[in-house]
Amino acid sequence: MEKHDLLTFDILGKRYALPYAKGANRTKSHILMESTVLFAMKGFSAVSMKDIAQKVGITPAALYNHFASKDNLWEEVMDHSVRLFHLYHDQLDEELKKAASFEEILRVLFEEPSEMKNVFTCFGFGLIMKEQFRDVRAGKLFREVFIGFSAAFAKKWFDNAVERGLADPFDTKTTSAVFVHSVMLCIDLRVQELMNPGITFDIPKYFDGLRLFVLRAAGRR
Repeated sequence: MEKHDLLTFDILGKRYALPYAKGANRTKSHILMESTVLFAMKGFSAVSMKDIAQKVGITPAALYNHFASKDNLWEEVMDHSVRLFHLYHDQLDEELKKAASFEEILRVLFEEPSEMKNVFTCFGFGLIMKEQFRDVRAGKLFREVFIGFSAAFAKKWFDNAVERGLADPFDTKTTSAVFVHSVMLCIDLRVQELMNPGITFDIPKYFDGLRLFVLRAAGRR
C-alpha cells in the first residue's frame, strides 16, 4: 500500500486528521481537500478560485501557482477523491482480513459509513454524486468507481465468507448491489446532516435494517 501522512484541518467547525500521499506537496493537498468540501457543499459552478484561496488561507495568485484554472483544479479534485476512495478500501481490506465471523465482516463494512470517521471520503463521494449529471467524467466515476467498485468489493468479501463457511451460500451479487446502494444513500444523508446542522435523519435505524437484510440473506437470522 502507498504510504500516507496526515493533514489536520477544520471541516465545518470540526477538526479532522486526513491522509495524503507521503512526500506530496502539503499546500496542494490542503487545496484539494478544501476544494472537495466546497464543491460538495455548493456545487462546482457556485465556487470560485477566490473562495478556495480564502478557505485555504493563501492568495489567489498562490492558488494559480498550483492550478492553472478552475477546470484543472476540478480534474485533480476528482482524481484525489478516487485515490482516497481506494485508500479507504485498502484500509478496509486490512481490517476484513482479521474478521473471524460473518458478523465481524459486517461490523467492519458498516463502521465507516455509520460513524463517518473519514469524513473526507464521504465529501468526495458527495461531490461526485452532486456533479454526476453536469460533468461526464463525474458521472462515469460515480457509476464505475463509487457504485461499481464498491459493489464488487462487498461481493468479494461476501463470497469470502461463504467460501470460509462463515455464511450459508446466498445471492452475493444482488445482496452486494442492495448493500452498496443503501450505504451510499446513508452516506448522502450523513453529508446532508454535516452541511445542515438543523437537519437530522434516523441513519442508525436505516443501518440496522440494512444489517438485518444482509444477515437474513446469508442465513444468519
